[in-house]
Amino acid sequence: MKYSKAGLTEVQLAVLAVAETFLECIKKRDKVTMLSIVHPSGGATLLRNDEPLFIDLVGVVERIPFDHPQKLSEAISAQPTVLVDPAGEIAMAWTPYEFYFDDVLHHVGTNIWSFLKREGKWMISGVADNSLAPGE
Repeated sequence: MKYSKAGLTEVQLAVLAVAETFLECIKKRDKVTMLSIVHPSGGATLLRNDEPLFIDLVGVVERIPFDHPQKLSEAISAQPTVLVDPAGEIAMAWTPYEFYFDDVLHHVGTNIWSFLKREGKWMISGVADNSLAPGE
C-alpha cells in the first residue's frame, strides 16, 4: 500500500474499503463481487485519449478484460482524499492509481469515486477517471 490510513475516520475507511475491494476484484478476476458493489444505474465518465466515454457502471465492469492472458492489477498509488457528507449517505474518494500488466506499469491516472449508502452498506454510484502513460 502506497498510502497511510492514519487520520482517516472509521466511516472514511469503510468508504475507501469499497474502492479497494473493486480494485482487488480486477486482480482476482472477480466480476460477481464487482457487480455486487456497484449501483447498476450508476454512471461513469472515462477519459481516454482526451475523449470522454459515458457508460453505466455495469459497462465499466464489462470493459475489464477478465480473460486477458496477463496478470492485471490496479492499486491506489498515493494518499487518497475521502469526504463523507455529514448525513452519512453519500461520499466521494479521489484516488491516484497505477495499472499493471504482469507487474509492469502500463498506465496511471486518477479515479474519482462517488458512493451511496444503501441498506447500511456503501456502494459505488459513480466513477470518473483518466488514463495516462507513465510519466505524463
